[in-house]
Amino acid sequence: MRLLPSVALLLAAFVLFGGQVQAQGAQDIAQRLQQRYRSIDALQADFTQTMGGAALQGTLTVQGDAFRIELPDQTLVSDGETLWSFSPEDNQVVIEQYSEEGIGFSIGQVFTDYLSVFRPTGATRATMNGIQHDVLALVPRDLDSSVRDATLYVRSSDAVPTMVRVHDINGATLAFDLQNVQLNPSLSVDTFTFRYPQGVEVIDLRS
Repeated sequence: MRLLPSVALLLAAFVLFGGQVQAQGAQDIAQRLQQRYRSIDALQADFTQTMGGAALQGTLTVQGDAFRIELPDQTLVSDGETLWSFSPEDNQVVIEQYSEEGIGFSIGQVFTDYLSVFRPTGATRATMNGIQHDVLALVPRDLDSSVRDATLYVRSSDAVPTMVRVHDINGATLAFDLQNVQLNPSLSVDTFTFRYPQGVEVIDLRS
């Protein structure tokens, strides 16, 4: 069973920087965006993830620390504490404790509370597909984070995130491109709990 890399759940994009403003200007933009973000309880989108020469497409739903990622050959679901990884091909689900330690933040924080884990160092504007975006250069607040830096693109008109990119400390770059973004979608009560198909093999790695 091929598992989606944990860092790959989080960030991305194809980034072109213009001249960056001073850090204080970036902080002002970040705080303004954060004000808009406070109205976002949940987010749902189609995505394309690229890392190296590989690309994956699927759907992503996040709410707080919980997330659900649907891929053609895998489903990943977490309620913020438990992670279920289901492979239809293997008819197998692997259960384990969900941990943010490897990346230093949760998936949901990228879209709703990024200032709690990132510090803005620069900002600029960019036009992507004819739409103006605010672009923030970010570094992790945690000095022990495996992330070296990140770049976040949000539409200037409504603060909807469309792209994010991250470099890890080993030099790898992950791109994450969002399409058909829905803010505060109507979610079922079991969105972030995995329901086992009949006859599935369960491998529970929780201690």
